[in-house]
Amino acid sequence: MLDNLNQTQNQDLVIKPIAGIDTIPIRHAVLRQGKPIEACFIDQDDLESTFHFGLYFKNKLVAVCTFVSDHSTLFNDSKQYRLRAMGVLDNYQGMHFGKQLLNFGVDFLKTKQVDRLWFNARIVALDFYKNNGFETIGEIFDIPEVGPHYVMHKSLK
Repeated sequence: MLDNLNQTQNQDLVIKPIAGIDTIPIRHAVLRQGKPIEACFIDQDDLESTFHFGLYFKNKLVAVCTFVSDHSTLFNDSKQYRLRAMGVLDNYQGMHFGKQLLNFGVDFLKTKQVDRLWFNARIVALDFYKNNGFETIGEIFDIPEVGPHYVMHKSLK
């Protein structure tokens, strides 16, 4: 499992698995600001097939992401995962933490023989994901109370 994947770390930065509950403060601060804390939970948070990762900078959790087993009819791949609720605290954006965390998760999913990673991306994050090898598919759509999104994806084969 994770033994096959080297933890990304230096003396100031560590990426490691975390519990779903540990993602909530960052999800709330970055993705659900001004909404009730209950809006930060994902139905799949506690499933065995779900993976949560956190990036710690100087021992402070500053970025999180969650990967859930989820099949989209947009893709024919048999083993698909979906990125959910990725966020980096505002004061730590622009430091490439999101890129490092995303790449760590992609590398981990490859060890699980996942064929495709897909997700709904906010418009503000499109360039970030495009710069990390993801592409859009389909038309823009609205998620009520969250805003406009595109489906983005990448083959992990």
